[in-house]
Amino acid sequence: MGNGYLVEYANRSGLDISQFLQDLSQGAYVNRINTDIEGGLRSGVTTAPALFINGIRYLDRLSVEQIKAAIVAAND
Repeated sequence: MGNGYLVEYANRSGLDISQFLQDLSQGAYVNRINTDIEGGLRSGVTTAPALFINGIRYLDRLSVEQIKAAIVAAND
């Protein structure tokens, strides 16, 4: 599979496509991605997406209202 869809997303996001392609070909963010993956695994994340609010992992499928309530509760 090529990276065409990534270029399309980058273009839609308004990124500098030349810089994006250069970064992609050089693996500019591979270390950061691997660090994020390792951190997720250490936190018990085995699937994506994973939702954490204020350090608490939510495993159930939540409605928008439930997510808003969890955010408000985390700020109290």
